[in-house]
Amino acid sequence: MDTLINNSLLVEYVVPLTFPLETEATARRRILNICQDNARVLVEIVRKLVLMIDSLSTGDNDKIKDQYKEILAIREQSNKLKATLLGEVASLGSLLISREDFLRLTFRLAEITDTAEGVGFRLASAIERKISIDKKIMSEISRLASLILDEVTRMKETLMALTFNPGKAIEMASSVEEIERKIDSTYRTLDIDVLTSKGEVSKILVMKDVIERLESMADLTIDALDQIRVLAITG
Repeated sequence: MDTLINNSLLVEYVVPLTFPLETEATARRRILNICQDNARVLVEIVRKLVLMIDSLSTGDNDKIKDQYKEILAIREQSNKLKATLLGEVASLGSLLISREDFLRLTFRLAEITDTAEGVGFRLASAIERKISIDKKIMSEISRLASLILDEVTRMKETLMALTFNPGKAIEMASSVEEIERKIDSTYRTLDIDVLTSKGEVSKILVMKDVIERLESMADLTIDALDQIRVLAITG
């Protein structure tokens, strides 16, 4: 009888000493790595979009279709990373305290990717339908897109800094906001130029839609930056 009692007591005291297979810190690092991979893919899709716009501004329309296909392929990579992250977060449950912040960041990155693809689709469709776009306006659109690429790249670098120095990430965020101010100024000037340009209504509508979507990409990048700040503070 004493042996049975002692064994039961042993079980009672041993169970609380077991440890979870994964800590919150390691889970956070794993989820952060997926977000960083997604940010790298995002930079690549924006870079491809800039090349596509450059081709239009120089009249090299033969490259447009292939460049748009490349954008679609990269977008598929982003979708897979998003699905992977959602699955990981769901499996972790309450272990990952900052799961909602990671989800918000992931959704913002996905929105930027989808918007970039939308710009590419409209430009490819304009060429397919032989809608001529003023080269001077396209040159300005190219400048705007290049600023957005710079902004997205700086946002990605800020996200990468979370791995080794959250405080540094918060400092780096200010450089992203500086680029955003340049984007706002460029967009406003370009918007007026498009509205006052001469030509077919279809051409004006395409150009206006493109620059509005580019501006939306910039705004979403700042939203993503805010989520990175939150993760830096809570990390």
